[in-house]
Amino acid sequence: MAKSELNFVVNAPSFDANSGGTIFLHELVNALNKRGERAALFPMAPIYSVPRRTKLKNFFRPPAYLTDPKLDTPIAKRGDITENTVAVYPEIVLGNPLGAKHVARWLLYTPGKKHAYDFGDNEMYFRVDEFADLPEVTGGAQDLFMWKVNRTYSNENRPKRSGACFMVRKWGDGPRHPVTENAIQLDGKSHEEINDIFNQCEFFYSYDDATMYSQYAAICGCTSVVIPSGNASRDEMLANHMLGQFGIAYGLEADKLAHANTTKHKVIDLLNAREAEGERTVADFVDRVKESIGAARALQ
Repeated sequence: MAKSELNFVVNAPSFDANSGGTIFLHELVNALNKRGERAALFPMAPIYSVPRRTKLKNFFRPPAYLTDPKLDTPIAKRGDITENTVAVYPEIVLGNPLGAKHVARWLLYTPGKKHAYDFGDNEMYFRVDEFADLPEVTGGAQDLFMWKVNRTYSNENRPKRSGACFMVRKWGDGPRHPVTENAIQLDGKSHEEINDIFNQCEFFYSYDDATMYSQYAAICGCTSVVIPSGNASRDEMLANHMLGQFGIAYGLEADKLAHANTTKHKVIDLLNAREAEGERTVADFVDRVKESIGAARALQ
């Protein structure tokens, strides 16, 4: 199937430099266009409930849809949806709102864990990692990830470190561990601000066991710790998050902290390798989509 035959439309929120899932969606459009495919973004409707007053305000004066100027991410219109369109939806989009003939569902988080899901028949399934898959629904989704190393983060080797910082992210309103009572909360801060705090603090604690900030903290020289939720062992967590094998302590035990500190120098090489591997998953994604559509057309 020729490159120009299909067009990919990725349903994505406005760009947010602090949202890993949103970055992945925008980066996919950029990667597809770099490969010579035709790809564009289509603004995603909000999934969170908002006050009626905010709805009215947004109706009469819609907020600007943001993109990253460093990426090749044109914006699609309804008229761009044709019989040759492949709509790419994250798991939080219900159904097929663009009415595309071909749907690729990209699982960026475990469906149903935080939001309801509604998948259609004959969808092609892809996953950002094993933790996001529902094999009983997908039959085993294919890997597709867009890990990019954020070069904002580096160890500035400042002479003294003290104190701690932490992130909540997907943990929401869950109970806090005492180690974070007097720590600096990083949620909502810019990458530049977080890099500065990482270079000041001795410890970083994360309540989210899958965030890249754990790796960035290690790169900056922090002792990076994931506060375990539930009874999952380190091996069980690593089975779903192999990027955490170096530089991160899953728990506060002395041996785990020692492992984090003695392996933090390996994190950047692991991330660089993962970035290169992500480019290969994009090529595999394109091949799978074209093969599936070609096979379906052959049966018509």
